[in-house]
Amino acid sequence: MSESVLGCAEGYTAAIHWRGGARSFVAESTLVGLTACSWSRTLNDTSDARIVVAKGNASPDCCAALGQVEPWVHELTIYRDGELVWQGPVTKVTEHRDSVAVEAQDVYAWLDKLVNTSLIRYVDASGPDGRYRAPVTHIAWNILRLNLGDTLSQPHDYPAVMDYIVRRDPAEQVRFEKDGTHNKSIWNAYVGDIWRELAKRGLTWTAVGRSLLLRSRPTTSTVALARLELDHILGDVEVIKDGASAATYGWATTQQEQDIEDGLTVGTGRTGTPYGRLDTLVKVQGQETSAADLRQAAREAVAGRYPVPVTISVPDGSQLSPLAPVGVEGLVPGERVDVVTETFCTSVGQGFALTDVAAEWGDGGEKIGITLVPLADVDEAVVQ
Repeated sequence: MSESVLGCAEGYTAAIHWRGGARSFVAESTLVGLTACSWSRTLNDTSDARIVVAKGNASPDCCAALGQVEPWVHELTIYRDGELVWQGPVTKVTEHRDSVAVEAQDVYAWLDKLVNTSLIRYVDASGPDGRYRAPVTHIAWNILRLNLGDTLSQPHDYPAVMDYIVRRDPAEQVRFEKDGTHNKSIWNAYVGDIWRELAKRGLTWTAVGRSLLLRSRPTTSTVALARLELDHILGDVEVIKDGASAATYGWATTQQEQDIEDGLTVGTGRTGTPYGRLDTLVKVQGQETSAADLRQAAREAVAGRYPVPVTISVPDGSQLSPLAPVGVEGLVPGERVDVVTETFCTSVGQGFALTDVAAEWGDGGEKIGITLVPLADVDEAVVQ
């Protein structure tokens, strides 16, 4: 459990760096007049951030520098009480009569601008260039490594992300293949979309600062980061039973839209439940996918969805209390957080996975909200 508390930020500052996040373009001391700031962290997606600078409070040098900020050439860096909490490439700059707004996305955004040019064949016990059956985190890391080291990527690792990847490899090894009939064709898809495909095999990722954390989904065996009670949330809180997300049985298939003859399908989960039959289906890319691979994908598809999942959200206008027993550095999507509610009609006393963090700072001070979803345990009794 975390021994720190969230606290209340005394102030936020920001800077603009050159791509890579190391060389300053507009320093903190120059970028004055910050009137609003927001940043987020999210699981298996791209988070964003935004700052607004009042032109009337900015120096001529600051204003001139902001006018030269270029999307993808520069990066936005945000500091909370002097500690870096967010960094990523600038994607949009909007100037108004009295202000300049700079918007950015986290470093995962680079993967959605990168088309794969590497052979996707991770099926054997050993292979060249790191291509072998391995934990899903290794496969994701290696696909990115090979593409950022390609001759088209000049300089190699131009966004400077490889040195900041943190992997927590699970014990389970998976096969992953998408290489055409003759094991030579290249799967030309965005690397970001390939990682999303790997999410069906258990991959999770999140960006924290400049780092990309790769690991598997948290379960009841995962150590909890913190234990929250409703007193740790100021304002309203939403406890949601979401039937749209429920599933009693998961299916994974390699069937294609136009050709189903050679497809393989595997299912797992529960039958005869009080909910009746609530299926979920995931389509898996790849040739020569085994039944074991599909079963693992089916388990991931149904994980945390039976019984009907309960999610907890801190809506707009509410926030975590400064006394919440977790520091900002610990608010990392993918961590387990235990929650106890005793004053709601819906009794909750269980572990959750943190999926989203959203922070805002302005005239009203700082507000930090979170979203929690069920852990990724699987209740299965029948395997097709």
